[in-house]
Amino acid sequence: MSEPEEYLALKQLTDVLDDLKIDYAIGGSIASSLYGKVRFTQDADMMVTALGDKAEQLYNVLKESFYVSKEAMYQAISNRDSFNIIHLKSAFKIDIFVQKDDDFHRQVFLRRKKVKLDESIGHLFDIVSAEDIILLKLQWYQSAGCVSERQWSDVLGVLAVQSQILDMKYLRICSEKLALSDILQKAISESQTQRFL
Repeated sequence: MSEPEEYLALKQLTDVLDDLKIDYAIGGSIASSLYGKVRFTQDADMMVTALGDKAEQLYNVLKESFYVSKEAMYQAISNRDSFNIIHLKSAFKIDIFVQKDDDFHRQVFLRRKKVKLDESIGHLFDIVSAEDIILLKLQWYQSAGCVSERQWSDVLGVLAVQSQILDMKYLRICSEKLALSDILQKAISESQTQRFL
C-alpha cells in the first residue's frame, strides 16, 4: 500500500475524531520516521483521550469504513489499553491506545504538533512531539525487556536527527519520573556515536 493510501485512511479516522471532538495524537513509526530515520510500516499507532459517552457514537461511525470489534474497543476503554481497527478499503491497520490517566500522557497531548504528512492530501495531523516519541518508545522498549531492535533504532534515529533542537531538560526530567534515565543516557551516547560514523 502506498503512503497516500495510508494517510487517506488516517485522515478518514481523524476526521471522525475531530467531528466527535475526541483528541488524538499519532505516534509510533509514523512519528519516529517524521523526526528521525524513515521506516516503512504496515500500520499506525494513535493515542486518543478517554472516550466516555462518545464511545457508542465512535463505534457506529467507524464500522461504516473500518473493521472494528466492539468488544475489544470497550475492553480497551475500560482498561485504558489498546484496540485495533482495519480500514476496509485499503486494509491499513491502526492501533488505537486509550490515554492513560497520568501526568506524562496528559503532557503528550498538550505538546502535540500539527504536521502535514503528505502534500497531495494537504491535511494537518496531530503528531506526538519528538521528545515524547523518544520517551514513549523507550517505555515500550523497556517494558518488552530491552530486546526490540526496531524500537531502539527508532529512538536512536530521532535523537541523531533532532539532536540540535530537542528539549533535553524536558527529556531528562520526564525520564527520571518514568524511571528511564539510564536507558535514555545510553541511547543519547549511542546516537552521538552514530552521528559521526
